[in-house]
Amino acid sequence: AFAVRMGWKVTVYDHRAALATPERLPGAEQVLLGRPESLAERLALNSFDAAVVMSHHLDSDAAYLQLLAHSTIGYVGLLGPAPRRERLRADVGEDFALLQQRLHAPVGLPLGGRSSAAIALAIVAEIHGWLQQRAGPSPAGSR
Repeated sequence: AFAVRMGWKVTVYDHRAALATPERLPGAEQVLLGRPESLAERLALNSFDAAVVMSHHLDSDAAYLQLLAHSTIGYVGLLGPAPRRERLRADVGEDFALLQQRLHAPVGLPLGGRSSAAIALAIVAEIHGWLQQRAGPSPAGSR
């Protein structure tokens, strides 16, 4: 919801039928149901600026990261603690190195809070900051 309010075009891709419904994700431009391995077949990954991964299933997240490693998406966020990231690093293997400069893990600014809204705000804030830096400095005097 925060990303939609920012005016971003949001696409949600999930392999869990109960969660990949437009009713759960109002404002999303697309809500797609599919296997993790089919992500690159269903979406033109290189047309996205950012991706965030967390499906609560390590094998699925490893498949998502494997595909994102071979994309040009500049910001890849991964939810979860450092031990989970390290487990995924091992599962993805050598291709994990392709994510090194783009991976934000754990994703989100350290704003505090553990609620889903606080986590979402931290993620959107970090992506917003990354997008602004990528766009370059604002003209002098503008806000």
